[in-house]
Amino acid sequence: MSVEPEHAEASHAAEHVAEAMIKLWQQAHEDVAPTVSEEQMRVLLALGSEPTEPDRIAGDLCVSPSWAARLLGRLEQRTLVRRLPSGEFSLTGTGKCVLEATRQRRRQLLEQTLVTAAPTDRPVLRDTLDQLYGVASPLARVPRSRSPL
Repeated sequence: MSVEPEHAEASHAAEHVAEAMIKLWQQAHEDVAPTVSEEQMRVLLALGSEPTEPDRIAGDLCVSPSWAARLLGRLEQRTLVRRLPSGEFSLTGTGKCVLEATRQRRRQLLEQTLVTAAPTDRPVLRDTLDQLYGVASPLARVPRSRSPL
């Protein structure tokens, strides 16, 4: 099955954008919370704003329930999450602050990056990023199969 050159170029460009966004997220994480591991940050993100059961976090992150439980335990010891009487976990005030500060730093890094674009290119860039988000965001809700690795 051959891929049309235009699609291959778009795919290649999207891959580069994704890699750059990952690097920006990692830089924001390192700037704000260098002692929070990448795995712990993924759990904080997965918890979001609503109490969540450990099994759901494990499913969302495609990890074993025991792995998720260990990470939640470490985050609880660090007072970034709390276990509710229902068995669910939620972010503490400190956990919310770490997550919001990381997001704020990410926005700052993105703004610093985007300001380097020529003013006439910025609306096109914004529209292109909005389109990419519209196409890619539904894919984030597609159930993933576990990797054989």
